[in-house]
Amino acid sequence: MPLIEDLAPDAANQQGKPNNVYALRATLLDSIERTFAGQHLLNRYQIRGAFANYYNQLKADFKSIAASGWGPELIPDEDILQSQFPQVLAKLESQHGRLAELQALFAAAGEEDFEDSDDTGVLPPDDVKALKANLKEAKGMMKLAKRDSSFGDSDHFRREAERIEAQLARHKKLEDEAKKLKAEIKTTEKSRDQLVEEARLKISNDEARLVIVERLGKLLFDSYRQYLRADQRACIAAIENLWGKYAITAKQIEAERDQAAIELQAFLRELGYE
Repeated sequence: MPLIEDLAPDAANQQGKPNNVYALRATLLDSIERTFAGQHLLNRYQIRGAFANYYNQLKADFKSIAASGWGPELIPDEDILQSQFPQVLAKLESQHGRLAELQALFAAAGEEDFEDSDDTGVLPPDDVKALKANLKEAKGMMKLAKRDSSFGDSDHFRREAERIEAQLARHKKLEDEAKKLKAEIKTTEKSRDQLVEEARLKISNDEARLVIVERLGKLLFDSYRQYLRADQRACIAAIENLWGKYAITAKQIEAERDQAAIELQAFLRELGYE
């Protein structure tokens, strides 16, 4: 009975054993069907369908193992990062999260009737243009007022210019943060790629085999969990539907009935029937 560990070519067969890929598929499917035979959560078609999706997704990996062995190049970058450099993934996640937040702010500011209810400082594009024009005008009037008081109070124009500059500065700070995040993400991703390649060179074939077999097993279980989660969501939806229909207690129903009776009696009195 072929196993996943038997896929790689051995010393007696340096040319590889590509037929083992198809034998492995048949063996695994038969074993899985027998294993699930006593359960009632998944039917036969779901069992076979989940395995078919799993096998099709990893067919290239199986063929590569059969042809070339347990090479560390088969280990996905994300798996290496998660095991060797989790801090890099955490940093990237944080950077992407903050950038997405800023981009959502800018997108919202571009919508009609936008209001900065959270006082983030973000401004709609039209407001930025208008404020820049107002700033230029305020500074110009301030200069004129300094030379000739008939143009108005120069201090008033100065305060107006400072107010506008503060608004624009808050908005620009968000724009600069977004630009900085994009540059940092690019740098972090470049560093990530270098770290992955360096780590991959240090992984032996035996170590790679352990990691790859563990990954293949995890993906197999995940393929079946998807079906179970789908059934779970269906059950939850059915229970929520029942709750929505029948969650009212008998006491509440009686109270509503009594209130309706009182209203009916009042209506009948108004019509002169009582």
